[in-house]
Amino acid sequence: MLPAASHHVRAQAPLTYRARTAEVRLLLVLGIVAAGLGLAAVGFGAWAWVFATSTYGPAAVGRWAGPWFTAAPPLTILGLAALARAWWLGRLRVEVSDAGLRAYRGRSAVSLPWRSIREVRTRVAAGRSGAFARMELRCEERRRLNFDRALRDLDGLVDQVKRRALPILLEEYRLRFNQGETLFLGDLTLDARGLQAGRKRIQWDSVQAVDVRAGQLLITARDPSGTRIRFSADRLPNFDVAVQLVRLLGQVP
Repeated sequence: MLPAASHHVRAQAPLTYRARTAEVRLLLVLGIVAAGLGLAAVGFGAWAWVFATSTYGPAAVGRWAGPWFTAAPPLTILGLAALARAWWLGRLRVEVSDAGLRAYRGRSAVSLPWRSIREVRTRVAAGRSGAFARMELRCEERRRLNFDRALRDLDGLVDQVKRRALPILLEEYRLRFNQGETLFLGDLTLDARGLQAGRKRIQWDSVQAVDVRAGQLLITARDPSGTRIRFSADRLPNFDVAVQLVRLLGQVP
C-alpha cells in the first residue's frame, strides 16, 4: 500500500511569464535583414536579366541572373519565418494561478486546470545543471502545450507546474496502485511485486538506491544481481512522480 503524500501549495498571486525581449528583437533584426536581402536579390536578378539580354543575348541570362534568383527564395523564406516567430513570441504570455495555467497568444488563450494535465515532460538543457531546455504538457482531450527557453524564466515555470500539477497526479497514481492496478509511466512499469523496464526487473525488497543526477533516474538493486535501470527525464513522463513512487515503494529515502 502506498501512503498518502502531504503536499500543500500556498495561495499566491498569479505569476506571468513572457518571451525574452532580446530574442524577439534578434528575430526581428534577422527577419528584416533576410527579407530585405531576398527582395534585393530579386531586384538585382531583374537588373541582371535585362543587362544580360541587351548586352550578350538570351543565352547569357542564366549565368548573370540565375544566382540572384536562386538566392532570393531561401532568404525571403528565412526572413518571413523569423518575422513570424518574433510576432508569435511577442504575443505569448503564460499565467500561472491557483486555478491552473493560461497561455495567451494575443487575445486568444488556452486554459488548463491543474487536474487536466496528465503528463509533464521535461528536457534538461545540455551543459547547464538544473536548467531546462523544454517542457511539454500533455492534457485531456489530447491537447499539448510546448514551452522552451524562448520564455524569460522557463525554469521558474517548470517549477510552478511541478509544484501544482504533480501532487495531483501522484495522488491519482497512489489510489490506482492501492486498488491493484499496474502503473505504466512510459517504459517503466510498476506493480505490486516490483518495477520493470524492458527485460530488466527489480523486486521492491531488492531496491538499494534511487538516485537522480543530471536529469537521469538511476535505480540500483542489491547484490547479487546488481541490476541497474536508468531513465532520462525526457523519456519518462511525470519524471518527478516516478521518482517519488519508486522511492516510496522501494522504501528508499
